[in-house]
Amino acid sequence: MKKTFLALTTIALISSTGPVSAASTTLTLTDNVNIRSAASTSAKVITTLKKGTKLTAVKKVNSWYEIRYQSKPAFITSAYVKATTVKTTTTTTYITNTDAVNVRQQATTSSKSLGKLAKNSVLTVTKKSGDWYQITYKKQVAFIHASLVDKKTVKVTSTSKPATTTPVKNVIKAVDRSKIYTVNAKEGLNARTAAATNAKIYKTLPHQTVLDVTGAVDSWYQVKLDGKEAYVASTYVKASTKASPPTTPTTPGVSVTPVDASKTYRVNAPTGLNVRTLPSTSSKVFTQVGHGSTVNVTGETTGKDSGWYQIKIGTGLYYVAKSYITTGSVTTTPPVTPPPPVTTVPGSTLMERAISIGQQYLGTPYVWGSSSPVNGGFDCSGFVNYTLNAAGYAVGRTNVNGYWNDDRYLGAKLSKLRQPKRGDIIFFENTYAAGPTHIGIMLNNDQFIHANEPALGISRVSERYWTQKLLGFKSL
Repeated sequence: MKKTFLALTTIALISSTGPVSAASTTLTLTDNVNIRSAASTSAKVITTLKKGTKLTAVKKVNSWYEIRYQSKPAFITSAYVKATTVKTTTTTTYITNTDAVNVRQQATTSSKSLGKLAKNSVLTVTKKSGDWYQITYKKQVAFIHASLVDKKTVKVTSTSKPATTTPVKNVIKAVDRSKIYTVNAKEGLNARTAAATNAKIYKTLPHQTVLDVTGAVDSWYQVKLDGKEAYVASTYVKASTKASPPTTPTTPGVSVTPVDASKTYRVNAPTGLNVRTLPSTSSKVFTQVGHGSTVNVTGETTGKDSGWYQIKIGTGLYYVAKSYITTGSVTTTPPVTPPPPVTTVPGSTLMERAISIGQQYLGTPYVWGSSSPVNGGFDCSGFVNYTLNAAGYAVGRTNVNGYWNDDRYLGAKLSKLRQPKRGDIIFFENTYAAGPTHIGIMLNNDQFIHANEPALGISRVSERYWTQKLLGFKSL
């Protein structure tokens, strides 16, 4: 065959979607080669391609390969090409999409946990049963809930290296950590497992929730929730400058004088004492402290606001009427008094002690798996476990599912339709996984204290998010 080199312009070679056989064939030219209009050396030469050019064959016709040149059939002799057959297979990789994923003995959230897997762990899945994947874990059959697993499908060719099983992470940009980031959405803000509106909703965060923002991805903030990474739309987040902490606790417009810090201040109010946001009976009630409870008094109001003690709960400043606080002992058996208002029903003596102990830790950070302040904070079930044991009720450590489904711990289940009262233990479900997942202690018929990301605080059952997740109650 006569070989002629022509000046080449940019050549578009478009391969057919039809394979040569069960696999595709890549052609590499071993010399400058004529491309012809038919499978014959006497056929018209369309153009000449340089040595080293790569083409994709449509099919082989005797000693010729049919290709596509400018979307039309063309032919090249097999004498001047090196053919490589590339087989394509499809592989599926299963990867955990969050941290601390429970590996269960059976396909149920109440089943024993065999261990926990970190985010981006690659799983050996044998089959799917309903909402669960059956896997091999430490040489035994185990199960993981499908919502905690992402399925990645990758095409792999025999001439290429296997695709990496580690998902590509978004580039996280730094944020100004000196600012306070809060939810600015009265209907609540969805926190998602990825920075996309079609990603799975991890949980809905109430309006004005303080966020632990760790970075930014396009129009999203990366946040820490329950020790895990999640993402919220930055449009619905307010960033404000942190106020410098005052050297002496103060409330704007309220004059306070120091008190004797060596004394112990106790509540002397048999029906409980309202804790208010300002030194006035018309101000908002933040919570209630029980009879005999100790409070952290930081000062006494003077001037037009006299008659109140300023107290500290967590990192906040609040006020209680001075006439109901004593530095001496108080009777443990309350006298007969009129019934308290429906919004503030005292719990049992045990639960009053538990609430009093728990309120001392308001503002303490949320720490996954912790049931003691020595670890720097609590998770929700760890907080309830700690306060009950500290109050004198011996209860074993388990998770929310265990406390709800095993009556040996906290007694019988009570309907979510009941009117809650102070001291009730409240349960929620489906907050970050299926089944019972969150727990707290009622302070009245609406407010409850609980360990929740980012810190121990007080929420209301009447908030839309918590109303939708309410499971029921237990009472000691």
